[in-house]
Amino acid sequence: MEKESTRILAEIIQRRRTRKPVQFSKAPPSRDLMKTLIDIARHAPNHHRTEPARFYLLDRERIEKVGKLFGKYVAGDGKNALLTEKGQRKTKEWGEAPGILVITCHTERASDLFRKNPSVEDEDYATCSCICQNLLLLLESENIASKWSTGAVWKHPEFSDTIDMLNPRSERVVGLIFYGYSDQQVPARSLLPLKNHLQDFSNL
Repeated sequence: MEKESTRILAEIIQRRRTRKPVQFSKAPPSRDLMKTLIDIARHAPNHHRTEPARFYLLDRERIEKVGKLFGKYVAGDGKNALLTEKGQRKTKEWGEAPGILVITCHTERASDLFRKNPSVEDEDYATCSCICQNLLLLLESENIASKWSTGAVWKHPEFSDTIDMLNPRSERVVGLIFYGYSDQQVPARSLLPLKNHLQDFSNL
């Protein structure tokens, strides 16, 4: 790599690791900083320029509500002692997270675009996934730890009300982004060799 900017970006991509919310310090990053990073992250490939991403930057009250909802989801009917204990633990872990951002994908299914091209819903979701990755890398560049969760709690019928989702019928949750400062070191991730996944036609 010849350019310094490429080396810096490569280093950020390779060092980014998932950290659990219990590893975060209690003091959250500033909301102004988060809004700035979210705005930058929105610059992602987007066919038809639909700008499908919606962002819910939760406050303390809503974070605690999400924690309680997840705990209730995990505990189930309360008849299993192990699940009940796990639910209580998850309520505490999630409810004490310094920051949670919910990212959803909004596709207007009543639009002419959707009627002509239903695959736009998949394209919108892909755009939102790119935005999530952009944000994780931006957080890492600011030394802010993160976790992208796709836990089933967002499928709970009370979830949309818990975060005051604007359009529950047309929004699909892409992820819950937990974020916060952390001193925890996470081991580097090893991947299988590129040759296991790459078909290089120049070598045929």
